[in-house]
Amino acid sequence: MKESITLKIKESLAKSFHWMKENQTMEGTWPVPYDGPFFLLPLYIFALRICDRPISEESRGKMVRYILKHQISDGSFGMHQESKSGTLFTSIINYIALRFLGMNPSQKEIKKTLNWIHDKGGPLYSASWCKFILSFLNLYSYNGVAPVPPELYMLPSWFPFHPRKISGYVRIIYLPMSYFYRERFAIEEDSLILELRKELYIQDYDKINFAKYRGTFATEDNIVPETRIFKASVWWIKRIDPLIPKFIKKKALALVYEHIRYEDKYSNYIRQAPVNAVYNTLVHYFRGDTIELEKSWQKLPLYLWENEEEILMQGFTNTYTWDCDFYLQALGKEPASEEIKSMMLKTRQFLMENQVTEELPNAFKYHRLPREGAWTFSYLDNGWVVSDCTAEAIKGLLETEGNGDKKLTDEHLEKAINFMLMLQGDDGGWTSVDKAIGSPKLEWFNAANVFVDIMVDHAYVECTGSILQCFATIKKMRPHMYTPKMKKAGERGVAYLLNSQYSDGSWEALWGLCFTYGICFVTEGLKMSGISKDHEAIQKACSYLWAFQKEDGGWGEAQESALARKYIQAEKSVVEQTAWAIIALLNGGYAKDVRLIKAVNWLIDQQQVDGDWPLQPMSGLFYKTVMIHYRNYKRYFPVLALQKYQECLSVK
Repeated sequence: MKESITLKIKESLAKSFHWMKENQTMEGTWPVPYDGPFFLLPLYIFALRICDRPISEESRGKMVRYILKHQISDGSFGMHQESKSGTLFTSIINYIALRFLGMNPSQKEIKKTLNWIHDKGGPLYSASWCKFILSFLNLYSYNGVAPVPPELYMLPSWFPFHPRKISGYVRIIYLPMSYFYRERFAIEEDSLILELRKELYIQDYDKINFAKYRGTFATEDNIVPETRIFKASVWWIKRIDPLIPKFIKKKALALVYEHIRYEDKYSNYIRQAPVNAVYNTLVHYFRGDTIELEKSWQKLPLYLWENEEEILMQGFTNTYTWDCDFYLQALGKEPASEEIKSMMLKTRQFLMENQVTEELPNAFKYHRLPREGAWTFSYLDNGWVVSDCTAEAIKGLLETEGNGDKKLTDEHLEKAINFMLMLQGDDGGWTSVDKAIGSPKLEWFNAANVFVDIMVDHAYVECTGSILQCFATIKKMRPHMYTPKMKKAGERGVAYLLNSQYSDGSWEALWGLCFTYGICFVTEGLKMSGISKDHEAIQKACSYLWAFQKEDGGWGEAQESALARKYIQAEKSVVEQTAWAIIALLNGGYAKDVRLIKAVNWLIDQQQVDGDWPLQPMSGLFYKTVMIHYRNYKRYFPVLALQKYQECLSVK
């Protein structure tokens, strides 16, 4: 049995490495679309029309095909491509996008969407994000949106509600939104806008009291209901707002625009992500800053992914660094044939060249943290560094040293270590991009309706697991760099993970589905930190996973697990989730368990002749309500799982 499974693994790995060789770019990456969220492309289409940018008929057709491809049978559109039910938010903005692209309201597909929108009450019952977007499209009134006062930026930094204390992912979108809100930016009323007002609303548009509907949401859009304290704050802000002197409002706008310009400059106009990339672009348009606008449009199309059939907008410009981190780790665990060595060297070079080596000027003033020595999710130019992207890059680079190229210098490694140490929270866990300084109670002021747990960048078990793996790798490969400070931080990280385990044995991740993803990264981090496979926490986690193994030997966690906050079985097993479960169970010492052998066989049997695996359901997660494709997960995580299984079999 051992010989047969060993041979199968060897053949599977050979096929995988052949696929990697055939699909690696000259720069060392494996490009894939980073798609899934279904509220991004409409924003780009709105920007095209607002800024009067040219678009070819071919591109129009490709965008239409992409949108209609993911229409749900009832006519609605969901939060992501694989949504089983729609929201007014995404249905309305995709309807408008299709109309902007030239579709006629009488066409059956779009007519079906409009009927669904009307059945749910129309835009007056849509989520806050939708109402805000409709306002700058002149299809709603700013009187009916949640206030986004730029004056918050003028408060002392110690103030509990200062934007500095909000997660960077949210804060960076709040900036342009506050500028829109204060200036009441909206496009000019034209014939199409007038038509859309008649189409979208059941009521007479000119007679609507929009303020009355500010806090009115359909069930589909009210995933995160507003708290009483938030409603009370809205009441007070709307009454205080007229009393703010004009010179204060003007000063606040100038300060916000200064922050916007800073973000533009030090992200090379790529910005943090697509939403603030579009919003910042529109701020420049409405202000009439033609130079800034042109710089924006030079970079905004980087978020698009185009093939012969469709054009979509990605959740990031690319996933290069994150993917290369794991591809490199997979390559480094094999004997370095010339073929593998060639791939390894190209990927190493990419990661070495994309370490951020320049510090931000006046970072604290603009609510940013030091970044020198760290890595981004995509590539260097973006400039937004991430804790686990940094940790996994270091792990891969250290594990693959000694192949004839340059090594990561001690100086560069030290700066990366300092960055990671800085992001550790008081609870011992690690955040992603910001230090957790805001109170968790800021979540009471979550006004998005459709995203969960967004207001504070708190500790994540998966990020903490990655950091612990990185520290263990540094201790092994560069022992002279492993300091008492790192040792203490690692001990605190282990304690955080042990304290974060649920009573059923699971760990819940936020950036991937959900319990399989969390348990994989945590058990790997604990094991590499010296925690025994027999430790109660690891064995409880393994028992939890065994309970959900499917009859075919694999694991499949449904997307509903994220909102339910409990493991819900998917219809079928999923390749990367099965790989995560295998890695975790190997950390528990189950290499010879017949159930694990069944899982390994199932995983290998899914592989295609060319070495790839079939397209899998989305396993990436964004704030519990939006799924996103990490299309390379199905490629390197199975390889890492099979390699780990090989290693365990070889241990006497």
